[in-house]
Amino acid sequence: MRIAIIDDSADDGVIIANYLCRYFHEVLCPESTVIEKFESGEQFIAHFAEGLYELILIDYFMHTMNGLDTARKIRQLDSSVSIIFITASRDYAIDCYKVRASDYIVKPVTYTQIVETMSLLNLNMLLEKQCIQIACGREQLKVFLKDIIYCDASGHYVQIHARGCSLLRSRISFERFIKTLLPYPQFLVCYRGCLVNMDHMIRIENLDFVTSEGEHIPIRQKDCGRLSQIYYNYIFSKVRSNQ
Repeated sequence: MRIAIIDDSADDGVIIANYLCRYFHEVLCPESTVIEKFESGEQFIAHFAEGLYELILIDYFMHTMNGLDTARKIRQLDSSVSIIFITASRDYAIDCYKVRASDYIVKPVTYTQIVETMSLLNLNMLLEKQCIQIACGREQLKVFLKDIIYCDASGHYVQIHARGCSLLRSRISFERFIKTLLPYPQFLVCYRGCLVNMDHMIRIENLDFVTSEGEHIPIRQKDCGRLSQIYYNYIFSKVRSNQ
């Protein structure tokens, strides 16, 4: 899950991030959470794109673009991302819901408030919505991360093998493409020019990953031990977090 915190107080941003890290460590596989901090609405909007985050926490009072205006800009680009406001007063709660905010937290933020607010969100639903956008010819397509099985390089193209659709090809360098996916813990480069989604790898057989579709994806021999350990650690973390 990718989370953004927008707060012009660096100290408050750190406190909120630490509370979120603690919460996800206790209730979800912590390696699946990426938290990024921004110090203004303008800085965030310049960086933002639809589907990039599953959850955004916004300070209502900021010196330039305030939280409400920032949320309005976000809603123009992404109608479904979950938004939580951080406010100094409950008087602004109605404004928060005008942009379909999921909740609001009154400063000073406490860990108890974070737990109460996060419990209102359907975390599994948020994880299901994680996606990327890719250019296939003249089309911009949205691909859900949970559907990607593996990706490989083919000349100047990246090929995306995903559930429920034909092979997708995008003209982009493999190195540039995987920068979008590597922040997510389920993705692993198994050899130069190939990246797998470990959620779709059912076992390691000899020097291959075996996919849920029965395909064999080779593992670079010299890295087999290291990559195998990463895979087994990931699977163990998933099992532990679901207990």
